[in-house]
Amino acid sequence: MKNYLFLLALLSLPFTHVSNAQLRIGGGISIGVNIDLPLPEIAVVVGDAPCPQPQNRRPIVHNYGSINHQNGPYGRHIYEVTGARLQPTSNQEERILYYLGSGDVLELIIHTVNPNDYNYHYYDANCGDCWTNNNSIVAIYMNQEEIPLHNGSISLQPEVNGRLHSVINLHSIYDGDFNGTIVF
Repeated sequence: MKNYLFLLALLSLPFTHVSNAQLRIGGGISIGVNIDLPLPEIAVVVGDAPCPQPQNRRPIVHNYGSINHQNGPYGRHIYEVTGARLQPTSNQEERILYYLGSGDVLELIIHTVNPNDYNYHYYDANCGDCWTNNNSIVAIYMNQEEIPLHNGSISLQPEVNGRLHSVINLHSIYDGDFNGTIVF
């Protein structure tokens, strides 16, 4: 009887324990596409990049200050001022000439009504009598080409040693902004 019990326990063992098994059947799938079309020839042509044109630069002997030209059509540019002068003309008008390290010349024409006031502002044509009562900026030129202004100001503060400390803040219509400090 002991033998039957042992055999019965051995036969009931697979039904009481759960086991998982996998059966793997070998094989594979290969997909190939053969289209007898000619392959296009691809040619990448890279041209030589144009070299930048050298500018007419003068050596900077003395730096009087700098003028930042920004928000213009050509991005931001910092001009080093290598020379500057205030030149009187006629009819209470004066010219301020800034000679830039790039060879350019920035010229401001100002009208002085009150010599005790060191500030000059740009007034548009709709202002009325602003031109006659206040110091004003008449026009600005870059390389003898007029730059139309939207608004702007310049301050010409005299220093003890006879020099002038000028601060410019000019906003043109098409050419961006000119900001800077120059001592000459």
